[in-house]
Amino acid sequence: MDGFRHIDTWVFDLDNTLYDANTGVFDQIIEHMTQYVSDRLGISREEANALRRTYWQTYGTTLRGLMEEHKIDPYEFLRIAHDVDISDVPQCEVIKEKLTLLPGRKVIFTNSGQEFARRMTRHLGIDHHFEGTFTIEDANFLPKPRPETYTAIIEKFSFDPKKAAMFDDMQVNLKTAAETGMTTVWINCGEGSDGDGENGCEDVPPYIHHQTGKLADWLEQTVPQHPVKKK
Repeated sequence: MDGFRHIDTWVFDLDNTLYDANTGVFDQIIEHMTQYVSDRLGISREEANALRRTYWQTYGTTLRGLMEEHKIDPYEFLRIAHDVDISDVPQCEVIKEKLTLLPGRKVIFTNSGQEFARRMTRHLGIDHHFEGTFTIEDANFLPKPRPETYTAIIEKFSFDPKKAAMFDDMQVNLKTAAETGMTTVWINCGEGSDGDGENGCEDVPPYIHHQTGKLADWLEQTVPQHPVKKK
């Protein structure tokens, strides 16, 4: 636990973090988002995919871009985008075991919606580990990495960011986390949360304090076999 002994709150992203990028779930979500943009705006799938990426890069999520530019109903978008099959996503025994042994409070911080986050964590068998989940609805649809969204989750769960660690597969999300004082762990899965490989793995910026290929790898290497009592 070297480098984490001061931590009493663990903040986890959901997509490509609590479940692996290679499950293909986010690829399904991207397909649904692209189809929604195509249907809603009456453009080709190629144009819709390009616009989806532009909105993601400009606004932080495709959803926020559609809200700003086209006044779409965010609840309709979330329902359609997350209507995906997760039945083949495996439970990870390492994550299930080690979250039990990880000392301190645990919360989820995701740009996904409430219903999907609830459905996925139940499917993974890990929902009981978390004190709560901060979703895009809780953020008033202002996504990570917006600083005000980090302020909102800190206030909701009343934790000291200097005693918190945040895990995310997006470097840009961890930049804001570091600016609040959090210790950062980058899930370097080789893909951005957009599924388009935006993270890169060459020059790791200084706000990335730790990195790992998968959350299970970090937990297995870092968390001891027996619970650590906080002093």
